[in-house]
Amino acid sequence: MSGRSGNAALVRLARLHDGRPVLASRTAQTLATRITYAHRHGIGDTDTLLTVVARLGATGETAEGLFATALTATGGARTEWSGPWRTQLRLLRQHPVPDVRDAAYAEVTAHE
Repeated sequence: MSGRSGNAALVRLARLHDGRPVLASRTAQTLATRITYAHRHGIGDTDTLLTVVARLGATGETAEGLFATALTATGGARTEWSGPWRTQLRLLRQHPVPDVRDAAYAEVTAHE
């Protein structure tokens, strides 16, 4: 997925998961795996992904927030947790939905 159509498609997909947090979490992990695979094959860019993640995370909804968290982990790892990705993770750690906050806090940006 790329550009505006990919952005809108992910938002629509997340909304189909409203009220189904377990399914949303599983789907988010599948998306993250596929985006990681695509990146390894030169498909997609982190700027577009960051735009999508910001939009998903800003809705305040569970499914969108879980999607945003999984995709933030992917983008953060891809960029070695550059500034914008760390900022996005911090925002998700303040999300209004406890499950989203928990998922965001579970992400590790650096190992000691």
